[in-house]
Amino acid sequence: MKSTNTNLHSKNFILFFFVALSFICNQNSAYSQNFLLVGDAFGVNKIASCTSDIDTCFTLTPNANNQAGAVWDLSPIDLSKSFDATFCLTLGNDDHGADGFAFVMRSIGSDSIGHVGGGLGYEGITPSIAIEYDTYDNGTLKNDLGSDHTGMYVNSNWTTPIASSVPLDPGGANIEDGNYHTTRIVWNINTHSLTMYFDGNLRVSAQIDLVNNVFNGANLVYWGFTASTGGSINLQQICFPQTSINLEDITFCDNDTGYVSFYTDNITSYTWSNLAGDTIVDWNSIDYPTPFDLNDTIFTVTNSDTLILNIDFNNNTSADTISVTVVDLPSLSFVDDSLEYCPEIEDITLDALNPGMSYSWTPSFPNSQTITDNGYTGYYHVEITEPILGCKSEDSILVTLYCDPIVIIPNVFTPNGDNQNDFFELLFGTHKRWVKIVDFTIFSRWGNAVYTNDTEVKWDGKHNGSKVPNGTYYYILHYSDIKDIKTYEKKGFLVVLGD
Repeated sequence: MKSTNTNLHSKNFILFFFVALSFICNQNSAYSQNFLLVGDAFGVNKIASCTSDIDTCFTLTPNANNQAGAVWDLSPIDLSKSFDATFCLTLGNDDHGADGFAFVMRSIGSDSIGHVGGGLGYEGITPSIAIEYDTYDNGTLKNDLGSDHTGMYVNSNWTTPIASSVPLDPGGANIEDGNYHTTRIVWNINTHSLTMYFDGNLRVSAQIDLVNNVFNGANLVYWGFTASTGGSINLQQICFPQTSINLEDITFCDNDTGYVSFYTDNITSYTWSNLAGDTIVDWNSIDYPTPFDLNDTIFTVTNSDTLILNIDFNNNTSADTISVTVVDLPSLSFVDDSLEYCPEIEDITLDALNPGMSYSWTPSFPNSQTITDNGYTGYYHVEITEPILGCKSEDSILVTLYCDPIVIIPNVFTPNGDNQNDFFELLFGTHKRWVKIVDFTIFSRWGNAVYTNDTEVKWDGKHNGSKVPNGTYYYILHYSDIKDIKTYEKKGFLVVLGD
């Protein structure tokens, strides 16, 4: 038997696959290692309950009287750009301790440490703006409250606060609890607003032109934290969380679409580019609002490539690369959408090509690249899965059965009762089911019909119950294929040799 072989070729199957390389945090994207420690401040080991392995932590005041300490990041912050930074701090574990912290921005060249006690380590630094984390009530002179509180002040001017004192905890709870708390500082250049969150709660916010109304037109300033003790004490520590870029390579299936994005609300600018130097995405906090629309950060990748991300936070830069690998789909498509074959003379063989992959056939066959079948009519479906990423391709083909009608007509028979060739019958071989008889007639030499049938041809050599004379007869056969697609005619002579 011969085989009908159908191979598979390429066909597109599109899936949408979202790949988000998210870099989402409320922390500065990069912090300078150029810290200035002043007064009683000193560096400490990482604090596990608050920080990661790369965070930088400091003690601003030890648990001692009349201490003042400060830590400054000497990479200036640019107030013409937005920033969004989160820190971790502890204000000690003595509810009756003192005195607290301040987040401070100061002019380059100004004093780097202020007064002890109620001065929180920044009193006397000018020009400056401070957000306090005050744990001691020094009375109305310093706009203090009975509970741990915060406020916003320019040049230590407590009588004219930029944002008046409110409790650090919205419910007025004690925060000198020995625990580490988070604080988030946000400067939005578009609204000229400075905002502080404590443990996720908005506590103070003010609109102010920092450059012109505080720093006399200077947009570059130092920033850091100060703290102090006086007659009462507490161990007061601060951690600067640092965030490095650590992107993961991505792999997806060909004809999928990879969506790559970078999102954080605390950077000055970032760019995506490829090895050829083509810029794909270019974002900065001046041209786009902060916080910005996530859609501004998304781009698609459809080909294998190496992508480079560069970010900048106030003159501090970091970079990382990712490798994008697109895995080819199995090349799969039946040559035709349908196939017709004759099971009487051939088998059907379907070849999925793509050796070394997994194959799932319907009807069910073993996990095989090639299948051979005979006699099935209907759809064959195959799904191919490649082994790297599990990318899949699939296709179907409609298989129908059809054989040409084949009829063989004998030219002699002997109706003599010896049980040998006593009947005249049509011969079909294995093709009988593919033949449909329309009509069959045998005529005498004078043109008279001696036998007619339109279904099953089986003549015993008689006409009207009597044997016909020996001799030559003429026949006409009309038949069609089983689908009535085409009608055939056969004519010929038949010799009857009876008794």
